[in-house]
Amino acid sequence: MEKRYQVFISSTFRDLIDERQAVLKAVLELNHMPAGMELFPAADETAWQLIKDVIDGSDYYVLIIAGRYGSLDEAGIGYTEKEYDYAVQTRKPVIPFLHQNPDNLPREKTETIDSAWNKLKAFRAKVEKKHTCVYWNSSEELKARVIVGLTSTVKRKPTVGWVRADQIPSDATISEILTLKKRVAQLEAEAAESLHNPPDGTEDLVQGDEQFEIKCKFKAGTGSFHSYDDSKYEGQLLPTWNQIFAAIAPSMINEASDHSLRVSFNRFFSEVARREFAQGKQLKGKELYDFKFKDNDIDTCIVQLRALGLIRENVKQRSVKDTGTYWKLTPYGDTKMVQLRAIRKTPIDESIPSKAEQED
Repeated sequence: MEKRYQVFISSTFRDLIDERQAVLKAVLELNHMPAGMELFPAADETAWQLIKDVIDGSDYYVLIIAGRYGSLDEAGIGYTEKEYDYAVQTRKPVIPFLHQNPDNLPREKTETIDSAWNKLKAFRAKVEKKHTCVYWNSSEELKARVIVGLTSTVKRKPTVGWVRADQIPSDATISEILTLKKRVAQLEAEAAESLHNPPDGTEDLVQGDEQFEIKCKFKAGTGSFHSYDDSKYEGQLLPTWNQIFAAIAPSMINEASDHSLRVSFNRFFSEVARREFAQGKQLKGKELYDFKFKDNDIDTCIVQLRALGLIRENVKQRSVKDTGTYWKLTPYGDTKMVQLRAIRKTPIDESIPSKAEQED
């Protein structure tokens, strides 16, 4: 909806007829609504209350000061200054335009009484101290500066403004908008919730405490630096998918290159194999080393974790030379990692079935 703003124009009148006309045209050319009470004989409380009501209903307050202080109220304060003080008190955005050289104005456009002139100087000083003022010398220059100043202030300090009655949504439209907003909020909440849950269709996939067979080959020796008795063995591990994911997930808290992720798989499988195979009678007391795992098994692990919605390829912008693949946890994967890796009061069983045999 296109907004229009009401702009209160405050100034003395008789000395600024041409200037006020220029400001009125400037406001109208911006499609806003000018308002001002300088023609109203503000001589009693009823009239002053009307002026305050008009200022209250305005969005912006434009102040024009030249060489006249203007008529006074019963307390000796000029009505222009009184309007200004009220606009400041009610926190209206004030846009002040001060004549550059009031001393050079014609006699009929300046104060001739010292007391009035001193009040004008004090009023100017008060405004200059509180605001960043714009200065002008002619009505044409004033008009141009009002257009720029008002446009800038509207952008920096947007207010309520006014709209045409036929642009206001009906009750039915408002009700429909509120219903749609509630639906959008509900869908956003569901989407946020789904990020921390497994994707649809994963219930048919092997996961959790179900096992995956990993085959490997390794060597075992009894001499220092494996200088003799380097026998070759092959074996198999049966880690669960939870154990696999819990081991490699921390490497992807930020992100992991495909190479570093595969290193994490190899490191985990090697540690498990060394620990599990060393318990057998045949290998007891020997040093196990040079573990090798099939690339195909690690490929299967990556694909399975991706299918389970635990990891995803990180596709953030990179340099043209960087053609590598990077992996990171999904929100669901991060939640699952925390569940598996958080320290528990009762430790979970981390044993992994294994079997090793010597090669011929």
